Amino acid sequence: MEEGFMEKKFGDMMQMAFVVEDFDKPIEYWTKKMNIGPFFIIEGLELKDVYYKEKPANLDFSVAIAYTGGMQIELINQHCDTPSIYNEYVNNEKGPLHHLCALTNDIENDIRILVSQGFINLQGGKTQDNGKFAYLDTKEREGPILELAQLSDAGLGFFDMMKEAAKNWDKKTAIMDAGNIIL
Repeated sequence: MEEGFMEKKFGDMMQMAFVVEDFDKPIEYWTKKMNIGPFFIIEGLELKDVYYKEKPANLDFSVAIAYTGGMQIELINQHCDTPSIYNEYVNNEKGPLHHLCALTNDIENDIRILVSQGFINLQGGKTQDNGKFAYLDTKEREGPILELAQLSDAGLGFFDMMKEAAKNWDKKTAIMDAGNIIL
């Protein structure tokens, strides 16, 4: 693998994600101990064209998202037994960090480049607003999975709104309503 490829190609990582069994304790930890919040919960996230290890996958999961500066903290809770990178990771011995995310403007090309460098395209799909995502890993697995995300303008706007909420957070409201957000 080319040394420093990630830094040169994608720039800064913008997200740290953790797979959790429920949101209560993790949100309490992040808001009370780490002073990071508020969290926006999106229940029953619907995705399109999802695959896991090259097979179609129908996932039922929710996410809780907060920001600290430009870094997004994402908590993922899968509600079904469908094989995925999420449910295979709960209580993983490598620790709680599941993946890091970098934004891209050309996800198909970037996936091809990473696969040519030894990464494995594990899972991906599209959001309801046609944003695209893919999770890639190496066989060695010396660190977290890499997520690439090519967001729509609506997705970028939603992330910006959450960043602003974090800047103005009153430290009292741990959970905010994400409304009818379609990602």
